[in-house]
Amino acid sequence: MTLRIEPRNATLGADIYGVNLNKGVSDADFQEIWRAWLEHAVLVFPEQHLTEEAQVAFSRRFGRLERMTLKSTKEIIDLSNVGRDGRVVDAASAQALFLEGNAIWHADSTFRTYMPKAGFLVARQCPATGGETEFSDTRAAYDMLSPDRKALLEGLEAVHDYVWAQSLIGGMEFIHPDARKEMYPVTQSVVQVHPDTGRKHMVIGRYASHIVGWSVEEGRALLRELEEFTVQPPRVIAHAWKPGDAVLWDNRCVLHRGRPFSLAEARVMRRTTIADDHPENVWAL
Repeated sequence: MTLRIEPRNATLGADIYGVNLNKGVSDADFQEIWRAWLEHAVLVFPEQHLTEEAQVAFSRRFGRLERMTLKSTKEIIDLSNVGRDGRVVDAASAQALFLEGNAIWHADSTFRTYMPKAGFLVARQCPATGGETEFSDTRAAYDMLSPDRKALLEGLEAVHDYVWAQSLIGGMEFIHPDARKEMYPVTQSVVQVHPDTGRKHMVIGRYASHIVGWSVEEGRALLRELEEFTVQPPRVIAHAWKPGDAVLWDNRCVLHRGRPFSLAEARVMRRTTIADDHPENVWAL
């Protein structure tokens, strides 16, 4: 097979064909995929039907994996509305409420000092309609800001707080007690420089509670404004999932959210998260 990269008609996103991730990826093909990931930020690998072993192996080509708690050694997490009994959970359950947070624009784990570099999501079961994932480009959004807006943002920090964000929805009891103890607010620079490309991008999304040194109301108003600007065309793509699809995104410069679907249908996804490379990152396996 010959690797083929087909960019989406947006500032981000590309579909990848001609590679079988279950059989492994040659060094040459991986270098092409790596370059495409840095350029397009979101890569879609249609109908790969990855085994868990292959998902972990491909993810580890990008770096160490992130764990959910400091005691955990689990490499894959379930994002599923199916309970242990194999049935779809009630919409009012803690598990369903926990998943509702995924429907709000966010980047994963911005509430950790070293936010992850990438997410890799594989679809196992998909609803008949709905349940798409949308992705938005904070690099292109920053590029399009006015010089005055860019000057305002330089040096600003936002507090990212998982407990605050999830408490607005509910479902905190679904989170393991060990994980709850390890969740505390951290600050992130609103504007950051991508370590691999040198492009500036913004770190915003649902976990960003307020701006350091500003009133809560003014800070949240600015954060909402930046997010609303970011998630406009041509800075957004949507992926309609089919079982077996796999999507890799650059978590440092991409926001994402899940779209509504019938809560009577199963949606089962498996995610690996590639950790930041910092040697002091205690969340990396």
